[in-house]
Amino acid sequence: MRIKQLLPLVLVCLLVVPLLKGQSAPPTEEPEFRIASQEYIPQDAHAIRVQSTMVEVNVVVRDAKGKTISGLKREDFEVYDQGRQQKISSFTAELAHPPIAPPPVVAEAAAAPPPPPPTVPPRYLGMYFDDVNISSGQLVYVRKAAEAYVNKNMEDTDRAAVFTSSETVTQQFTSNKQQILGALGKLLSHKHGDSVPGCPVITPYQAYEIGLFFNEHNDATDLAISEAMACHTCTDAPDCMRFVETRAATVRSINENFAQDSLGVLGDIIRYMGRMPGKRTLIMASGGFFSLGEKVQHAQDKMIDAAIHNGIIINTLDAKGLTAGFDPSDMAGANGEQLQAREMGNGYAGMLALEENEVANDPIAAIAYGTGGKFFHNNNDMIGGLRQLAEAPEASYVLGFSPEEIKDNGVFHNLKVKVPGQANVSIAARPGYFALSKEQAAPGVKFQKLNKQVMGSDSLSEIVAEVTTNSGTLATGEPALKVVVHVPGRSMQFKKENKRHNERLIFVTALFDLQGHYLAGSEVVMDMKLKDAAHTQIARDGVDSKSTLQAPSGMYRLRQVVQEVVGGRTSAISRTVEIR
Repeated sequence: MRIKQLLPLVLVCLLVVPLLKGQSAPPTEEPEFRIASQEYIPQDAHAIRVQSTMVEVNVVVRDAKGKTISGLKREDFEVYDQGRQQKISSFTAELAHPPIAPPPVVAEAAAAPPPPPPTVPPRYLGMYFDDVNISSGQLVYVRKAAEAYVNKNMEDTDRAAVFTSSETVTQQFTSNKQQILGALGKLLSHKHGDSVPGCPVITPYQAYEIGLFFNEHNDATDLAISEAMACHTCTDAPDCMRFVETRAATVRSINENFAQDSLGVLGDIIRYMGRMPGKRTLIMASGGFFSLGEKVQHAQDKMIDAAIHNGIIINTLDAKGLTAGFDPSDMAGANGEQLQAREMGNGYAGMLALEENEVANDPIAAIAYGTGGKFFHNNNDMIGGLRQLAEAPEASYVLGFSPEEIKDNGVFHNLKVKVPGQANVSIAARPGYFALSKEQAAPGVKFQKLNKQVMGSDSLSEIVAEVTTNSGTLATGEPALKVVVHVPGRSMQFKKENKRHNERLIFVTALFDLQGHYLAGSEVVMDMKLKDAAHTQIARDGVDSKSTLQAPSGMYRLRQVVQEVVGGRTSAISRTVEIR
């Protein structure tokens, strides 16, 4: 029998990091790498597995002045899944300040004492400062805005917390304003460089455009080549083309890793806040980051889903405020010849700078709109902006539906919510959801074999899987176990079809107490359909799966199972671990 009372104490945060570098597939082409993850739920051998397909959508409707609209009914809404209207099977209207029912009228006022005032439940407000994507100058104004809110607007019943993407400052939830102000006073910028040092300076979006038109001349590539030639870092046009493309690929890879780091910390915070009772709002202040890669998009979608499932609204603030165009003096470390080359391309460089700002804003806008939150941007009034974001929406709605004719293919479904009876309104709702894969929806013989290994204790080494564990802490300050699983390229059996090298790995990381009771776990499916270049690299370097399991300090048994699907081979490892 499982120890159910311990389950709320164990959370799982999963981040899979393939060692795949290079270019993402164009939007119309099947991606080379796809990752799907979920909580692992062991299956009893004699149990009947029931699959729920209910999708919930948190919706906030605002009028032309930005004020939330209350009083809407189920029949006022329409929900569309992949363009097809769905039947709304569940509906809940929520108010930030529900009306208080008047006391009953009695014949004699002295017959009964007046009822005590209703208890106001605490509101949990998390403040997440993405300090690796905020400059020192921007952080000054953001910090002052947060301090002003705490001093002037934070209620006695509020609980606030401070988190940072660098994990250098953490203050867990408290109503003590001095503790919150003390944490805010410790905030510092840990901004990383968006580009690789040296010449030419290639920005993230420029690198994306260079990769999008691989081995072709375009404005982004030509600007980088002209700067490279001005700096004498390459000899001729063909040599400069190869140099620029290699440098651009490095810039993209680095910035995708930075983005996944920020989203990973955000995931920890969401899971931590999900355990708090009452209303929960998270404010994310960031200068934005590069998110056009498929891995980053997937991580972003996971964070939106996690926030919705935990009932957390995320409001985001663009720390850049009002931004200007291209300024050659921003190119720190550039020599005179490079500055001259960039100034000669100033028209395109100016447009590129505007594109860079818009692309950087895309993820923080998507996180806000996808959870029913607000996005404050293009405004220097940080104090007013943060105050607006800290206020819970006066009215919101939760719509539920069961998708019709849904396929078990793991495909992303676009959602659209409409309120036909309301004119000039804005609707904030999640943009979509991922359908379950066939393995998740209807596990067969292979899943049963996998489940047997997870719940077992014997070692199995049909493939090589190297497991490393370290005790650490989450961004929330809680103890956690970090697990890294490396599968060498030689352990995978790729099957080539349609000019792609196909392989699938399933990773299950499970935590047990020392009496053998299952506590929690996570499952990830890593699908690879690689072209020749990516296959060569994966076959040489292998792949890594990184997971973080949060649990109270103590001794546990870790069970790590890896299933290689094409060859039907499995690895199973058990070890005793300590979380400090």
